[in-house]
Amino acid sequence: MLSALIFRSTSNYLFVNPSIKQLFHSFNSINAPLSVKQPLIDPNPPLVGQAIEIKEFLRQNSISFDESWTCIKALCCRSTNKPSGFIHIGKERGDFACLKCATSGTWEDFKSQLQNLRSRTFCPKASLPLILLPDEERDIWGKSKAIADCDKDVLDITLSRYGFNEEYTLSTDTLQRYGLRIYQDQLIAPLYDADRSLVNIVVLDPICQTNTKPLKLTVPFGLNLLSARNAEIMLVDSIWDALCVYQTTGKVAIALPSAKFSIRMNMIFEHLRKIHIWCSNDKALAFRLANVLSPHRCFMITYPMNAQGAFMSGHNLKTIMNESFAVINKCIEQFDTFRDLIRDELLQRTRFAGLTWQRFPMLTQILKGHRAGELTVLTGSTGCGKTTFLSEYSLDLCLQGLSTLFGSFEIQTHRLAKVMLTQYSGLNLSKNMDAFDKFADQFARIPMFFMTFHGQESIDKVIHTMGNAVAIHDIKHVIIDNLQFMMGMDYSNGDRFFKQDTLIHRFRNFATNNKCHVTIVIHPRKEEDEGLTISSIFGSAKVSQESDNILIIQQKKLSTANGGNIKYLQVAKNRFDGQLGRFALRFDKERLSFSRPAFSRDDSNIESDDHELRQSIPVEQ
Repeated sequence: MLSALIFRSTSNYLFVNPSIKQLFHSFNSINAPLSVKQPLIDPNPPLVGQAIEIKEFLRQNSISFDESWTCIKALCCRSTNKPSGFIHIGKERGDFACLKCATSGTWEDFKSQLQNLRSRTFCPKASLPLILLPDEERDIWGKSKAIADCDKDVLDITLSRYGFNEEYTLSTDTLQRYGLRIYQDQLIAPLYDADRSLVNIVVLDPICQTNTKPLKLTVPFGLNLLSARNAEIMLVDSIWDALCVYQTTGKVAIALPSAKFSIRMNMIFEHLRKIHIWCSNDKALAFRLANVLSPHRCFMITYPMNAQGAFMSGHNLKTIMNESFAVINKCIEQFDTFRDLIRDELLQRTRFAGLTWQRFPMLTQILKGHRAGELTVLTGSTGCGKTTFLSEYSLDLCLQGLSTLFGSFEIQTHRLAKVMLTQYSGLNLSKNMDAFDKFADQFARIPMFFMTFHGQESIDKVIHTMGNAVAIHDIKHVIIDNLQFMMGMDYSNGDRFFKQDTLIHRFRNFATNNKCHVTIVIHPRKEEDEGLTISSIFGSAKVSQESDNILIIQQKKLSTANGGNIKYLQVAKNRFDGQLGRFALRFDKERLSFSRPAFSRDDSNIESDDHELRQSIPVEQ
């Protein structure tokens, strides 16, 4: 919910005078001659929009806000018993307005009045007359005749004077919906404000009907048809274009004014999800208009003639509208699209780093955390403990509330669960059976799920199961142990590489599309050298390219009289921030665990092993 935003001003500029000229300053004076040419869009727009500064200013002053296509919205007052209006602040320049109480001003005005915000406790609705016409125009409007009151023959004759014929003509319903009237054998088009107040009229001259330049308007034509129910409209050059589009497509069409596009007009169009723009006279203007209205919802029509010409030529306007193209390609972004996201990541780095491991603090130090939508590959030589490590690795996250689906194709589910239960309890349960029920009851409550597959299985069935688990159980982490069980045996070497690339591609897409982390175990190739590298992973380079993280369990022979091996986990790839490193894995056979126990114990051998490990395995930074 937006916090209350209270606005008060002693400046005459911020409170709109009820006079016509001031009320509609955003469209220029309604009394200005129609022939005066004024730009629809500011020819010198700012190089960078104000959105970043506006949002930062509102955050610093604890003002809650909501963001829409072209505006930033906040409540206009702190009223508790009356509905408040919304102040719309334009992202481009910061000018603001509230349609309910007619408060408006520039961004500098808004900032200067912040000290007085909390002194206003209501947002009164501006009381304005329904007809705001000068006396001369009011007289013409009063003497004009409604379309419904006109004889059909008279109407047909009138339309014929504007170039329409029996085959291509405007219907009575279209003329009535837009509020046209007849005055001395001429059509009169009304111009309404967003609240359906009549603010001006245009006498349509039959002599100017065939003029290629559209009639200049002071306010938009067709706003009386626009309502909150409309999600899609057409913006056109002229009144005639609007009438032809509405009749043939059923879509609300609005002819734009010649005045500069302002915050008030942005507010009028803010609820729309799709805007078609058909400006045949000025293509450059059309694209600038799309930029002002947010190109992400605008669609351009580049037909070689205007809507009226296409209608009179028998062309299908509905087909033309359906063939409009999006101004913004969804596959292309600019820096401003994710500027705020970068800022948030820099300010809140720990939140974006993901869920941290409690049992493996060194892994957290290197990888920073477990993040949604990533693909992790774990490899290591046969018998090094990949499944056991992965069991504890996933259990650690699951105990923190990360719902997990474990797919083990190598060992049966109940044997995997036994390993996890031992790691969870920290005890050798075969020697502590009296504690089994206690820990089993606790373990049953954690969000850990298991696939029932064992042995070779098809990728389609596995992906379907994963998708079902995400939808029903809100799974955030899926483990596949291991990839070789989905590859089968009936492939030549080259075909096996292609098969593996296909599997990796599908798991990568699943992780990205479902915002679910996928961890896959892949066996390495048999190599003489002790140390494994990324190139040791079985298959082609597809695995290393698609994965976000690569973990390798390494084994190193100790140069001691007793011999033996020491294990460590190497982070060979980290797409999040690029940091690599390695740390020791010490296996506790009693707990089936690679992590240190939560309780302290005196173990001199551990200290000895640590010293030798530090001497033999350098930590990468």
